[in-house]
Amino acid sequence: IPSSPSSRRHSLCWLEENAAVTHITAQPSLLTTPEPWHLLVTQTPAKEKAKEGETVILNCDFNSPRRPSLPDLSVKWYKEDEKGQMDLLENNVTVLPNNSRIFMSGDLSQGDASLVILNVTTSDHGIYFCEVTLLDRKVVTGDVLSYSQLCLTEPP
Repeated sequence: IPSSPSSRRHSLCWLEENAAVTHITAQPSLLTTPEPWHLLVTQTPAKEKAKEGETVILNCDFNSPRRPSLPDLSVKWYKEDEKGQMDLLENNVTVLPNNSRIFMSGDLSQGDASLVILNVTTSDHGIYFCEVTLLDRKVVTGDVLSYSQLCLTEPP
């Protein structure tokens, strides 16, 4: 829920949440073993504070008892703020035109889909969502969502 304009003078935060851990169970395929994927996505920190000009890393870690192959894995990052939703990264690639400040730095083969934001500005505040999707023969078989809140603090 957005904060009132008067409360936004000192901090660009508009929602507070705690831990961001999500579990999902999805069937890999009806033609294969009935054992489901158990995918766990953890996004940390749940709340990150930064000053303009700093670098921020939003961690998104995922694991499964059976590691999916990279072609079967898609990561999407998007941000929500009082202006709405903005896609940042889709199919593991940055979608913002002329933007080299925001990119994925994690190693997907190790279950790391972390997002880096260089030279943070006030326009970067908001709730960041990491979405991990398992694909099986072009059919979405698992979809996991987690989030982190980025708050910018004003200099003293």
